[in-house]
Amino acid sequence: MNDEERRSAIETEAKDVLEATTYASETQFEYAKRWRTVDRWVGSVAAALAAVAGVGGLSKFLSIGWAGTIAIASALVGAVSASIAARQTTEKAAVAGNSYRALEQDARMFLSIDLASMLIDDARNQLQELVDRQQQLNREAPLPSEKAWQRAKEQIEGGSQTYETDKQ
Repeated sequence: MNDEERRSAIETEAKDVLEATTYASETQFEYAKRWRTVDRWVGSVAAALAAVAGVGGLSKFLSIGWAGTIAIASALVGAVSASIAARQTTEKAAVAGNSYRALEQDARMFLSIDLASMLIDDARNQLQELVDRQQQLNREAPLPSEKAWQRAKEQIEGGSQTYETDKQ
């Protein structure tokens, strides 16, 4: 394979990294949004139940039995919140989304700025670094839901990852 064929193959692989990281970053952000919503709802329900139990019991608006039952329900919702770890999943997905976004930007710059002027062996090494980072992120990122993937795909196809300068 001559240098131009190698450069073309490197470009193709780098475009694959760019596409994969574009979808992965958007998917992780969609996944983070979904879990943030879950965390807020579950936390709000637990807090509201605790408030009703406390205020209702102290004001004698609720009987001790009802206040206790509502307090237990609040504790159960809190336990569910802790066991599903929505906040941690949100944070992990957001970190993964930002990491994929950084890799996406690096791949885009490699393709549009650096590749054409690089020595072929340097270009191959740079591609390997991009692939290694992608594989590391793939190992560490939370596994998103199908719904997050579908929403991300819709967002990308709707132009969410297209910059004004790309349209010119």
